[in-house]
Amino acid sequence: MQNTKQRAENILTDIIEKIQLLTASQQRFLQEMLSRHEKISFVTKRSLLRKSFGIWAERKDIKDSIEYVDEMRRGWEERSQRIEI
Repeated sequence: MQNTKQRAENILTDIIEKIQLLTASQQRFLQEMLSRHEKISFVTKRSLLRKSFGIWAERKDIKDSIEYVDEMRRGWEERSQRIEI
């Protein structure tokens, strides 16, 4: 089993190899995108969950959330069964 440091080094090596395969213009574009990168503040999972609560409350196509989710799950199960056959 690899430790965390080895995995991180492997990921970094893989990224560098992939960047080297890019064309010069693609590398410049990537460099520009990374230079504009702004530091993202740390947000807790709980805070994100609170912010997302009720985002579908105004939807007119979802009348009963339990029924809606059950219907979605039936669709997933049907697709899963078709794939296994």
